[in-house]
Amino acid sequence: MSAEWDLMEQGFTVLAVCTGNVCRSPLTERLLQHALDDIAPGQFSISSAGTLGLTGQSVEPQIAEIAAEQGVSLSGFTARELTPDLILQAHLILTMERDHRSRIVQLVPAALRRTFTLREFARILPHVPPETSAQPAQRWHSLVAMAQRHRRPPESPELDDVIDPYGCSDKVYEDMTAQLVPAVNALIDWERGCSSKAS
Repeated sequence: MSAEWDLMEQGFTVLAVCTGNVCRSPLTERLLQHALDDIAPGQFSISSAGTLGLTGQSVEPQIAEIAAEQGVSLSGFTARELTPDLILQAHLILTMERDHRSRIVQLVPAALRRTFTLREFARILPHVPPETSAQPAQRWHSLVAMAQRHRRPPESPELDDVIDPYGCSDKVYEDMTAQLVPAVNALIDWERGCSSKAS
């Protein structure tokens, strides 16, 4: 392990951000935490917040159902509003839309380099060579530093967003799931692949 890694913090924190913190970001939080706990116990801490967080509210019933179908629970979850302190504490910030990313950069301009939309980050991952010899948390510190160099606009800007289902039909929740879950799985599969090569 290099001296640079020795200076780094042991854990890696991810903040998922949507609008109300009752649909997309809590689902992302629990999916990531559940899987990463299985792959690398104790290395990752995942949380979430909303740019207009519905503080104290639980997730929408449809989201709880989707989470259950994916094998995770959202019991005990309560929404909270995004703050500059939460941004400053996160090593990686994953937003559900480009507008959320812009809001974060407005609040903390220095966060630009570690703020991506979820789908953007999933799209970048295949282009970043993983440091398989590092510990998982250390590998993700390096990943975030390198990912910014691979930012490229998609063919259509909307491909970087996850649709907001709040107050919408079941069909919109299905569309959201089809956009969000594969992106989250791309992150999980990346780390699982790295961990398996390192073991």
